[in-house]
Amino acid sequence: MNSMPLACDMNVFTPSEREQHVQGAANLLQSLQGVQAVMNGFEFTFPNDSEIVTRLTEFISKERRCCPFLEFTLKFVPNYESVSLTIAGPEGTQDFLREEFSEAFV
Repeated sequence: MNSMPLACDMNVFTPSEREQHVQGAANLLQSLQGVQAVMNGFEFTFPNDSEIVTRLTEFISKERRCCPFLEFTLKFVPNYESVSLTIAGPEGTQDFLREEFSEAFV
């Protein structure tokens, strides 16, 4: 795992882009089916729907810009049952993700 500091730079976005990114993440979390802890991160499970897959890849593309310390893995389960996004990073990433995506941990 990388040794980058846990620091996001939301200044990489215009105010409009930032709002779209935050709203996009909130919309994705509404489709969340489950969350499981993994080493230094979490695996978020979603329905295997082409629209959700598109939204996940857009989310990853934007999130990498502001939080370069995060590592993203998309996994497609056989038989099209689900798709999962694992987000991990250096020590402290789980706490960061719990705070950043608190709606997922209700």
